[in-house]
Amino acid sequence: MNNKERFWKITEIVFGALGAALLILILVLKIMGKEVAVLTYPLVGIVILFLISDEFARSIRRRREREEAAREKAEHPEEQTPETTLPRDAFEFDGEQEEPKP
Repeated sequence: MNNKERFWKITEIVFGALGAALLILILVLKIMGKEVAVLTYPLVGIVILFLISDEFARSIRRRREREEAAREKAEHPEEQTPETTLPRDAFEFDGEQEEPKP
């Protein structure tokens, strides 16, 4: 895990914790009968920032995994030959099953 991915994972955790704490605060204030409409805007902002940081962390991780897979494929090309054709027996059906019964 490089520094950029670590940074975005940490920010994701921080925004998640802030969002959870704000949500609990909103629920407690709502139970107490206080006005909570003002606190919904920061909650929406924190959720958006959480989703953005999550997407950045995932994109960095996918890029890293793609590079590692390409490196592994270059080192061992004979071990990773994917099957591109499906077996024929998977698409063969008995004629008796296809006929409708009266």
